[in-house]
Amino acid sequence: MQNCKHSVREVLKFTIPMVLTSLSASLMFNVDRMVLAHYSVDSMNAAALAGNFVAMISYIVISIAQIATVFVGQYNGLGEYKKIGWPSWQMVYLGLLSFLAFVLLAMICHHFGIFPEYYREDGTKYLRIIMAFAGLQSISAALSSFFVGRGESFIVIAVVFTANILNFLLNICLIFGIDGFFAPLGIVGAAIATVVSEMISALVLFCMFLNKTNRKLYNTHDNKFRKKLFFDCIKIGLPLSFGKTLSLLAWFVILSLFNYASKDLATIESFAVNVWVIFIFFADGCGRAISSMSANLIGENNLPAIKKLLKLFLGINFIMCIIFSIPLVFYQDSMLWFMDGVEGVAHLYTEFRFIFVSIWMLLFTDGIFYLICGILNSGGDTKFPVYLELATLWLGCVVPTAILYATGNLTTIRITYLLLMATGVINSLVIYWRYKKLKWFTRLI
Repeated sequence: MQNCKHSVREVLKFTIPMVLTSLSASLMFNVDRMVLAHYSVDSMNAAALAGNFVAMISYIVISIAQIATVFVGQYNGLGEYKKIGWPSWQMVYLGLLSFLAFVLLAMICHHFGIFPEYYREDGTKYLRIIMAFAGLQSISAALSSFFVGRGESFIVIAVVFTANILNFLLNICLIFGIDGFFAPLGIVGAAIATVVSEMISALVLFCMFLNKTNRKLYNTHDNKFRKKLFFDCIKIGLPLSFGKTLSLLAWFVILSLFNYASKDLATIESFAVNVWVIFIFFADGCGRAISSMSANLIGENNLPAIKKLLKLFLGINFIMCIIFSIPLVFYQDSMLWFMDGVEGVAHLYTEFRFIFVSIWMLLFTDGIFYLICGILNSGGDTKFPVYLELATLWLGCVVPTAILYATGNLTTIRITYLLLMATGVINSLVIYWRYKKLKWFTRLI
């Protein structure tokens, strides 16, 4: 970590694996929807709504499991290498426990009534399968924290990219079927492909976590349940967990309102979510990278290095937003190939173009927000960013959209996205003020 304090090259070397890992994870959730769009637009919309619902519920556990990265980073910064495997084990146990809740929810999900009538049956099938195995994501997050917290994310990249390739191939085969072998499975095939890919990814990460080298250097075979560390992870991660869950609930409500308003608005928002997932990987990856690096530097009590890191990351965010403007602002036709061959969406292209520009502006402001949140989280300051994001998202976007729906005036997606852009500016300014107060600069262990 010493070298990365003053070298842009070392910062990029540490960050690129995080960004690629985030991209890989984003693609996992996006592939089945994009393939389904060529099978049935209604299936794509159903998968998008169900996927958002599962993400909202499962993130309660996933975000807590990811907190293990902070503890790994601080143990690494302190040089206590034999303890580095402890946080990951505790969060693996949390992931295993979560299966009880997820399976129960899968069994009763047909009572939730979250889908419009025209795709309720397909949506429920997809939801039941994805929900039952949602605990796999938490276990993968816990195991990944061991590698990410030490700045060795290339293993995670290799595993997740391989899982993505498998997911894509399985989606093609299972959704459309193979002549002479089995009939098309449609949305059920998409769910099976995702679950199988996640299962293999978690298994490989577990094997790498327990390999001979890691057992020797980091004592990863020490799987003792440590009550204090287990609940410390929960204590630090819970505010962020519930906050993020309420944030995802806000997005789920917005998506649901568009789904119930009209099929066209449902298709536009489903496509917008797909595009957002493709591009947000960079801000998400950088946020997790700076959080892990900052955790190491807090362990070393080096505030000046953290300040320099933030400046470097803000510069990188600015450069990447310039690059992203090429497809999202100046050459938008390059983005519309996602929908080539999809029936009944050509008349929505004007709205898609507006969405591209909106997403580009959100990427800039959210990039700033994610970076500073990463630093605050590394010191345990998780509550303020959550409260800020929830207040602006719910009051600034969800409530106005709900009012439009209730009054029968939800006929366009543009008002909601204009409000989202405004909240993005507010969030980035307020979170910077919080960062300057330095309440986050504290050790957790």
